[in-house]
Amino acid sequence: MFSLFYGLWKYLFSKTEFHVLILGIDKAGKTTLLEKLKSVYLNLEGLPPDRIVPTVGLNIGRIEVSNTKFVFWDLGGQPGLRSIWEKYYEEAHAVIFVIDAACPSRFEDSKSALEKVLRHEDLQGAPLLILANKLLCFNAGSLRSFIS
Repeated sequence: MFSLFYGLWKYLFSKTEFHVLILGIDKAGKTTLLEKLKSVYLNLEGLPPDRIVPTVGLNIGRIEVSNTKFVFWDLGGQPGLRSIWEKYYEEAHAVIFVIDAACPSRFEDSKSALEKVLRHEDLQGAPLLILANKLLCFNAGSLRSFIS
């Protein structure tokens, strides 16, 4: 009888928690994305884009939707900080990789950072979203060079 009530209690009141990494090179828009997610799902006014400074280390955002908790880890994208990314891979359930689509000259740097992330064994099988940020006008040719 106890296990029936415990199972019902757990079903009704427990929350599943997922850890999502937000990665990308510096100035791609990772922190702006996190602030936007917080403002949409928490009904809070996030930082305005002109007040967002480069992330040194990480920013954490927690969002609850229904019975699910999402913990977003926005990690700094400067070359010196990318070496700490792998310390978070083991606990990650998914990855959002942000690309500054308005700056094709930085695609190679983004591509090499993404390839390094994808090669890591701790992320094998984890869902990946590649977000082309800062698109004012869609230029398929530029993005095609990133994907190939």
